[in-house]
Amino acid sequence: MTKWLLLAMVSVFFLVACSEQTSEPEPSSEEQQLPDDSEEAVEEKAIPEGFAENYFDEQRFIHAYPSAPDSQYLSESIGLYMEYLVMMEDAEQFELQYNNLMTEFVVEEGGDFFIKWLIYEDASVNALIDDIRIAAVLREAAELFGQPEYSDTADRIIETISRIQTNNGYTVDYYDWQVEFPAQRVTLSYLIDDVPKDMKADRVLENVDASEVFFPEYFDVVNEVYVKSEVVHPIDQLLIAINRERIGLSSDLFEEWLKTEWAEEGRLFGRYDRETLQPAVTYESLAMYFFMNEYFLIIGEDQAAEEVKNRATEMIAENGEGETHFFDFIHYHLMMEDETK
Repeated sequence: MTKWLLLAMVSVFFLVACSEQTSEPEPSSEEQQLPDDSEEAVEEKAIPEGFAENYFDEQRFIHAYPSAPDSQYLSESIGLYMEYLVMMEDAEQFELQYNNLMTEFVVEEGGDFFIKWLIYEDASVNALIDDIRIAAVLREAAELFGQPEYSDTADRIIETISRIQTNNGYTVDYYDWQVEFPAQRVTLSYLIDDVPKDMKADRVLENVDASEVFFPEYFDVVNEVYVKSEVVHPIDQLLIAINRERIGLSSDLFEEWLKTEWAEEGRLFGRYDRETLQPAVTYESLAMYFFMNEYFLIIGEDQAAEEVKNRATEMIAENGEGETHFFDFIHYHLMMEDETK
């Protein structure tokens, strides 16, 4: 993920959470046509000079912590950075990252097309949320940059997930191609808006018990039961609430708790006790504020959303970006650069 203690703690704890979620054993679009000479070229936005340089190795592969090339190289990181490059309309840097994806992350087994959740280590599993994110941004890039190859790759990712990454009729968190075994659970925070409809993610979100403030974290597809943890991660909870809002489901108790917590504390902490609803840690997270900003915008709390951005900016102003995990770093910049937020 130290010049300052706060973001160092965020980095360590978030890397643990990320490892817990992804280290365990994911319909074709129309082909995009290359633009003709009469079409206007894509106008690139200015990427800040030196942006994210401390996270790159000499080939511009992304490691998890700045100036730490021995830290993990995650599919999560490359997918999020590709989102940023599409936002900034940088075709050249996007192509470079696409080539990195294809040369190191992609594994082809017969007709199957997998993305390793991390490279340079012994990994034979993917991560649903990262694959879905990468496929979605590849399709955006295909249209934006006039590169149908990107869309073709997205199709191959989704086709493999749809065909083999299932268990008991559910699309699950990952697939281990070494032992040919799918996961036995669906993590609810993985069911982002980009999940194709034929994966039937909505049914898992629709049946969640919303009679408590915090949602269960995942669905056991073998026993068909929802599973809760004693300590909850607000990032997961915010993602689940966002996922539900996008299919027309409100989360009244969670929403009320979140708005009250924000009004009273002016911040959100990185872990909460499920039973007492009290903070279990004292640190905050830049990525958490990204999702909090997004959720407030979705439910029409624009003023609160702006306050959240301000709080994240205060954290940066007070302490700098330090040695924060790339997940936090890039989400902060996605939030600040996105003109719709």
